[in-house]
Amino acid sequence: MAAAARVLAGSDRVADPFTTAQIFPAEAYTGEDFWRFEKWALFEREWLCIGHVGQIPTPGDHFSITIIGEPIIVARDEGGAVNVFSAICQHRGHPLMDGLDAPTTSGACRNAKLLMCPYHAWSYRLDGRLHAAPGMNKTASADELRQRIRLPQIRHAVFHGLIFINFDADAPDLGPGLERMEAMIDGYGLETLCATPPTSVAIASNWKIYQENSLEPYHTDTVHKTSHNPAPANLSAFYNYAPGDGAIITTTGFAESTELFAADDQPALPLIAGLDEAQSSRLLFIAVLPVLFLLFEPGSVLVTLALPGGPAQMTLTTFSLYPRAAVDQPNFEAAAQAQAAALRVIVAEDVVTQEALQRGHGSRFTPRGELSWLEATIPQMNGWLVERYGAALRRAKG
Repeated sequence: MAAAARVLAGSDRVADPFTTAQIFPAEAYTGEDFWRFEKWALFEREWLCIGHVGQIPTPGDHFSITIIGEPIIVARDEGGAVNVFSAICQHRGHPLMDGLDAPTTSGACRNAKLLMCPYHAWSYRLDGRLHAAPGMNKTASADELRQRIRLPQIRHAVFHGLIFINFDADAPDLGPGLERMEAMIDGYGLETLCATPPTSVAIASNWKIYQENSLEPYHTDTVHKTSHNPAPANLSAFYNYAPGDGAIITTTGFAESTELFAADDQPALPLIAGLDEAQSSRLLFIAVLPVLFLLFEPGSVLVTLALPGGPAQMTLTTFSLYPRAAVDQPNFEAAAQAQAAALRVIVAEDVVTQEALQRGHGSRFTPRGELSWLEATIPQMNGWLVERYGAALRRAKG
């Protein structure tokens, strides 16, 4: 815990108003020991978003995702219920969707009546119960094995269609702290939207650098000087954050059009029905730390999962949510692909920037920051982190 104590000792101003706020010491972004503390303090205890119900719309649909080294399966069973359980076969520990059965993309949807281990063909139902274990009859009967073996279930909750897990059985429920978010997303019908196939990209940076970059619009007019024109930084607005809040929120108004990722060569897709005038004229950004970042447009919602792999490693998994009226359009596939191509440009610009910033944090001359009003969300994020870092250190001390 020495690394955590050092970082916290140097973080007394990280949650100040932006005029006097600092950023965390560089060790918070680069240190292996601090990453081990952070993994225990945050990722083993907080609610982590792993997907959306729109990724598994029909019975038999399922996908796998790995978070802090844990392979997980999310499945919709025959009765329509969403189940989340470990992907580790309870025979010899081979992950069900790895090795010879590994998907090419994290979160890619498959459909099957059973989940089969590619090692010895043990199979499981979509609620995690053992179905069959060939060649085991001299050890125990199939009925006996079914009585006592199943894939370990993982605590989960669904919030407006977003699927969250928590590895801590004693953690508070998910809902409290998200009341402001609920008010902001009212009208989007988030739980009813349809998901596109996910894409993933590996980034050589700390997960906090991604979240900071996503939350502050200060960089957009420079890093995205041609790709972000419809939503210039000077039209940004910020919202108060108080201890106990579970979401950090900002908005940016439109200057040119109603879609950041609009496809000029495609007919416009139907927008999300039910939005008010304010929602139709802005982008809404919401971070539910530590994993989830959401970008709400009038026509779609971009879901991003920042999945850490170490102090300087992460995987960015993204997919978009569209209203059924848009998905049913004959030009939907072409329009969605054109919008995805526009998004890839912005993501590529961010990846280059984040990786350079990570390298910068390794310098002995890394500053503690002078923040702009357009970075007011960074102290809010840091306040969320300090609350949890401090609580974890107190628990460790008994």
